Amino acid sequence: MTDTNGPTARGGNRIIIALYFIVVAVAGLMGGVIGSIGLRDLEAVSFLGIITFQPTPFGLAMFGMLTIGTMLGVLLLLVVFVSRRYANG
Repeated sequence: MTDTNGPTARGGNRIIIALYFIVVAVAGLMGGVIGSIGLRDLEAVSFLGIITFQPTPFGLAMFGMLTIGTMLGVLLLLVVFVSRRYANG
């Protein structure tokens, strides 16, 4: 049997974390691009009804990063939970 906690597992975790941050950064970049285009019909957006972001480049970048980061983070946590609980059968 292979050791799932060895150096390969730690390297895999680093790759997944790096990909997570890359995707969140790209979401922020795209939000900033959309905000900088200056579309006239954009309205303020709300994250979970808690925080309202104005349609500025910074506001839309933060909204994109927060939304994607939260959704992807929850999914990754579920994968970690399931893999630790059911990995050995």
